[in-house]
Amino acid sequence: MKLDHWKRLAAMARRAPAMPPAEMPFGFDTRVIAAWRAQADDGESSLWVPLLRGALVCSVLIVALTLAVNYQTLKEREPTSLAIADSAIQLTMLP
Repeated sequence: MKLDHWKRLAAMARRAPAMPPAEMPFGFDTRVIAAWRAQADDGESSLWVPLLRGALVCSVLIVALTLAVNYQTLKEREPTSLAIADSAIQLTMLP
């Protein structure tokens, strides 16, 4: 006789008592917001923000420029086997 684990688990879940919805402790949200504001006042992390923002802008510009320069190459279809063989022959004939 093979046990059906799913049926057994479902039967146990039906017999389990319903748990009341969890409530936040009194003042929890106030403490979280106060801790967040205290952390936001820390000036150490704000020193890196302008530098990282500038690095992000530079990297986006580099990617956009690279895509613009290589757009035609990216738009071309894949070379056929004849083109690949031709380029291999040309490479072997180079001095």
